[in-house]
Amino acid sequence: MAPTYVFAVVLVLCTALPKINGYKEELKKTIASCQDGREVTDDEIEEFVKPLIPQTQEEKCLMACVFRTFNVISDGTFDKRIALAVSKDLLKSDPEKVKKITAVIDHCGDDIPKKMGNDCDLAFEIMQCYVKWEKEVGMI
Repeated sequence: MAPTYVFAVVLVLCTALPKINGYKEELKKTIASCQDGREVTDDEIEEFVKPLIPQTQEEKCLMACVFRTFNVISDGTFDKRIALAVSKDLLKSDPEKVKKITAVIDHCGDDIPKKMGNDCDLAFEIMQCYVKWEKEVGMI
């Protein structure tokens, strides 16, 4: 699987993610790398891909590490273009979901601070925005 699909998993951009073969293994590798090689269980992956707002500094920084790995966060900035391109590609067979996730990403691209000095806090802002707008556009 292409690494950019992992970003979509991280943001939970698609409710049908379990149908994508291999995403768990790719995500496990990425998370393990972000945790200095610590093994990651299937249960941890299931928890990680839920559209939840990270609460602890450790959770925020883990999310930031995954985002940085796939250039979603770069130099303290959220790259809305990457998020949108991956989402459109992943959801191309469902135009209604593409429309909804485009709205979420557009809102978040506007709502998230343009630049932040702390990637962990930026990851928190991204997920907080995603969860808020996911509900607003009727994705959940």
